[in-house]
Amino acid sequence: MRGLLRLVAAGTVLVLAAGCGADLSKSSTARSTVPATSGLGTSAPTPKPTDAFDPEKLLGLNPCGLMDDAALKPLGQPAESRLRDYSQCSNYMKDKDGKELNLNLSIGEPTIGQPEAGAEIDGLPFVKSELDDKTACFLTAVTETNPNRGITVQAGRRDKGDLCTPGEALLRSVLAKIREDPPRLDLADNTLVELEPCTLVSDAVITAAVGPDSRKRPSGAHVCSWSGGGRSLMLTFRIGPRPDDIADAAKSSPVNLGDGVTAQQRGEADGKRCRVEWAHAAFPGDKERAEVVALDLSRYGDATAGEDLCAKVQAVTKALIPRLPKR
Repeated sequence: MRGLLRLVAAGTVLVLAAGCGADLSKSSTARSTVPATSGLGTSAPTPKPTDAFDPEKLLGLNPCGLMDDAALKPLGQPAESRLRDYSQCSNYMKDKDGKELNLNLSIGEPTIGQPEAGAEIDGLPFVKSELDDKTACFLTAVTETNPNRGITVQAGRRDKGDLCTPGEALLRSVLAKIREDPPRLDLADNTLVELEPCTLVSDAVITAAVGPDSRKRPSGAHVCSWSGGGRSLMLTFRIGPRPDDIADAAKSSPVNLGDGVTAQQRGEADGKRCRVEWAHAAFPGDKERAEVVALDLSRYGDATAGEDLCAKVQAVTKALIPRLPKR
C-alpha cells in the first residue's frame, strides 16, 4: 500500500474531495477551528485563534518531523520517513513482529463523514474507519469545519490485522507534538506554503476561464478547484520535481508568462485539457524538487466556437502570478 489513501466506504478506497460552497475568495474567516471537546453540530464552532490546531498554525508543519523515531519506535522498526508533499509523510516500516506496517500522515486534508456522537481523541472530534478486509485503518482528528479538515493517519499492509491500534498511537503522538513543540519545514523565503489557493484568483478571471456560476471547492490546504458549465480548473501548490527537468519535448513546450516566469505547457491533442506548471521556489536541500505551481483546465462538456483552453489557462496564470511572493 504505497499511496495516501484517505477514506473508506463499503470496502472501497476513495480519494477525498471537499464539499464546500462557501466563497473563500472574499474572506478566510469562513473556516472555523474546532474547539477542544467540541462536537460537529449544525452550527459552526467559535474559532479559537490561539489554539495549536488553527489552520494557519498547521501550515508549514513538517509531517516527517512529527513521525520521528520517538513516535515510531514504540510501534516497531522505523524505516526512513519520506516527505510526499507539504503536509504528507510516509514511513514503510516493520511492526514489533517484523511484519510490514505502512504509515501515512496528512495534515489539514479534507475529511468526509462526521464523528459519532461523543467520539473524540485527545479533545478533538474523532473519525475511524477500516477496510472490510482489515488491510487498512484510517484515523482522523477533526481540526476544522467549513470545510471539514483534519489530521489523518493511515495504517496499512498487505495482510490483515490490527492496524487501528498502531495508527491511533501514532495519531496521539502527533497531536501531542503539535501542542507542545511542532517541527516546521525548512522552506525558501518566497514559499507558497501559507497561501490559500482559493483566495488568489478573482471571480471575473474564473468566469472567463470556466464559465458563470462555477463552484469553488478547496481540496486540502494547497489545492482549489472551480467547476461548472462543462469545465473544471484546478490550482495546486505542491512539492515536486521541477517541471523543466521532467518535461517531455514531444508533449510539452515552454511558454513565457511574463514577470520572469517561464512555464511548461501541455495541451492534449483533442483540445480537452491544458496544463501549465513551473517551479516557483527552491526546496532547500533538495536539488531535484521545488515548490511547484500547477494550473489544469479541462473541458468535459461541449466546446464553444474557437475555444482555446491553453489561452484560457494562460490568462488565469497571468492574473495569478502578481499575487504570489516574488521569485
